[in-house]
Amino acid sequence: MLRYFTRFTLHTSIGMLVCTVLSAQTELSQPSNSQTFAWNLVIALIVIIFTMASAALPIAAMRQWKNAWSTAAKVPLFVLVIWMLVIIVGKIQSADSHNLWSFELFAWAMMNMVYMVTIMTIKRIIEKNVDPSTTKRN
Repeated sequence: MLRYFTRFTLHTSIGMLVCTVLSAQTELSQPSNSQTFAWNLVIALIVIIFTMASAALPIAAMRQWKNAWSTAAKVPLFVLVIWMLVIIVGKIQSADSHNLWSFELFAWAMMNMVYMVTIMTIKRIIEKNVDPSTTKRN
């Protein structure tokens, strides 16, 4: 239990650091206003929390499922890592790029949920049809 809490704390800290960096990068192109920065930080934290919560489902599925199902669960995480790299590189190159990065990550979280529900439904249908013990006998 302590190991998972430590991991969660580490990942949360990294997420907050990335969140702060991206918010600070956004604020460089605008006049300094502490209230605007605070709201940007709050929105960024909410997005990071929802993204991490959404990423928990494929991580759990990846650990429990075997073979191709495990690979199917890894797909949204791969997409998230690639997209975060695109956002970070874009922000480093230009402070004006990816101004709506929080909505991009939130969109990933929502698409991830739809994807994972679809995969879980397909997996359940296939396993139900394959398992002979679940068929009705007359």
